[in-house]
Amino acid sequence: MKLRRYNTPKRSGILVQVTKDGPWGEVAPLPDWSRETLEEARAELEKYKWVTKLEDLRKLDLLPSVRFGLESALLPPLPPGPVPLSALFMGTPQEILAQAKEREAEGYLSAKLKVSQLSFGEAHEVIEQLASRFFLRIDVNRAWNTEDSLQFFSKYPKDLFDYVEEPFKNPKELSRFTHPLAVDESFPSDLSLNDLEQLEHLKALIYKPMIQGGLKGALPLQAWCQRRGVQLVLSSSFESSVGLDHIAALARRLSPNPPPVGIGTRYFFEELSPS
Repeated sequence: MKLRRYNTPKRSGILVQVTKDGPWGEVAPLPDWSRETLEEARAELEKYKWVTKLEDLRKLDLLPSVRFGLESALLPPLPPGPVPLSALFMGTPQEILAQAKEREAEGYLSAKLKVSQLSFGEAHEVIEQLASRFFLRIDVNRAWNTEDSLQFFSKYPKDLFDYVEEPFKNPKELSRFTHPLAVDESFPSDLSLNDLEQLEHLKALIYKPMIQGGLKGALPLQAWCQRRGVQLVLSSSFESSVGLDHIAALARRLSPNPPPVGIGTRYFFEELSPS
């Protein structure tokens, strides 16, 4: 599976089916982000190929991608139901605006805009063109230093964005950010739940099931978020349609009214090559 000239040029994974005619699950660690490699996940799948029931799975301490894949193959299917989705915009300003035109025509209302690859001027221009068309989530990906980021966002009213994700290189300074804030890669590597409790403007915690461990990993975080009035927003890690469908289903398992789910990565695949 190849991606169109973005940060991850190729994705590989394993599709698993535990029971005859049962659903497929996907095991696809994300290089440079997941703590396990694909070969480590493959070895663990082989070790636990005897697992055929959710009761067996709950007793095991598994690699996150393996847990997500096996859970996906074992959880009972949900009845059909709507799931709010968030589009994903990234690339050059011209590419972003072309993506926005397509997603707008498809009816998307929410969108994440990645700005780390843009100059400040380009980012301002793109936001100006998109802010009236989408409920925007801005993702800085920890690319900007604190002072530059504060200056950039000071030009915007605090209610313009759904939230701003990872606005600072140094997550220890996030208490200085005054717009609605989302934390992704800084948790749990740099910030604990105790640290997150100190962030006055925290609106969302991003959860990537493939990287953090499926439903089992999500449940305690969902409980924490509910107690504090914070959204748990599920997001993809460049999975195939198999994994993306299970992420959408997981959002429904966690909440009857989940916030828009970030599975817009599906539009960035060039081709699917089974091997």
